[in-house]
Amino acid sequence: MKSINPLLYSFDDSCLVDTSTNVKAAKYCIHTNTLVVKFSGEGVYLYSALPPSVYRDFCRAESKGRFISKKIRGAYPYKRLPTS
Repeated sequence: MKSINPLLYSFDDSCLVDTSTNVKAAKYCIHTNTLVVKFSGEGVYLYSALPPSVYRDFCRAESKGRFISKKIRGAYPYKRLPTS
């Protein structure tokens, strides 16, 4: 995995996910096909090689946390990002 641009996992109001109890914020970069997710109390994770279609499905999902558990975690490479 290439070095990570810190801007990819800086969150602003446009990244907030207000319909989820497990996912606080999410940000997708179409140029790198990466999804950065800030979980409620569990840290920040970067999922790579994630196609835009999967991100669109994630956005439409009723439960963001359940979607990540069933469709993203284990299917795409990921790493926990440092938080400070």
